[in-house]
Amino acid sequence: MVLTGDVERDLRAIPAEKELLQIKLLRAVAHATDSQVPQRVIAKNLAVTQPEVSRIVKRLRLNPAARDRSPREVLLEHAAKRIDHDRMMAELLAWDYTFGHVPGDDPLGESYVRGTWDQIERSRDLLGDDDYRVLLAATADRRARANAR
Repeated sequence: MVLTGDVERDLRAIPAEKELLQIKLLRAVAHATDSQVPQRVIAKNLAVTQPEVSRIVKRLRLNPAARDRSPREVLLEHAAKRIDHDRMMAELLAWDYTFGHVPGDDPLGESYVRGTWDQIERSRDLLGDDDYRVLLAATADRRARANAR
């Protein structure tokens, strides 16, 4: 059975909304902890356990970039029907991407530091081929400079 565009978009909106809710949760916990709210109080207000709040705080400590807006978030907002296609593309085209690399202090090349462009590469399920090609073309020079380093 083939899904119509509207049905497929409605179905794809649900996992996008769930992921956006997780982002909102992380940021709410970050804001609360920055405001010195005790974890037990945060837990009570979120209707979760204090150890769950502790795990969220640890995730934030390990990934401080989770506090910031990201290209993946823009794609999720479009999938969740919060923003239209034009706004999504305008924001993604204007993004000041960083590009993943192997750190210079890793002589074996076993580690990889992700950049924001990696979110585009890893979110192809949320981005059509035509839009991906547009983003590739728009970032070609920046990607080439990053790869030359």
